[in-house]
Amino acid sequence: MSEFSAHKTFTRRLIHHRPFRNALLFLLVFSIFLGVIIVPIESTHRFAKIHTTEEGLWWAVTTVTGVGFGDYVPVTTLGRIIGAVLEITGVTMFGLLIGIIGITMTKRQEEYTWFRLFDRLDQIETRIGHMEKGNSTIIKHNFEEEKTTSQKIS
Repeated sequence: MSEFSAHKTFTRRLIHHRPFRNALLFLLVFSIFLGVIIVPIESTHRFAKIHTTEEGLWWAVTTVTGVGFGDYVPVTTLGRIIGAVLEITGVTMFGLLIGIIGITMTKRQEEYTWFRLFDRLDQIETRIGHMEKGNSTIIKHNFEEEKTTSQKIS
């Protein structure tokens, strides 16, 4: 299997993994929602730095990822509470996503290992089958020789 096809299979497995997909979707919708909600809350304050939806979404993205550049920050108490909730949620959800990716990679590796093991066992069983067939032929041949020898002697 090529590296590209293994990557494609892994990506497909992640996308079809319901908890991963739901966590990613939740994180996206939650970030967009809070990025839009922060604008009316912050824009009323005289020292506000977040005035447009674009700035609110940028703030939400940098906050949810834990980067927090500091170019757009909430100045109201409610805005800071929303920022704290967004940051805690983001760190938690990214941790969950990384955990799911790790588990998926481990499962893939285990499946590969089991596939190789069972393939090897099939090869061994085939060889044993050939050996048993060969042994039974030899035993049958020896038995017939002994039978003919004993008939000649009698």
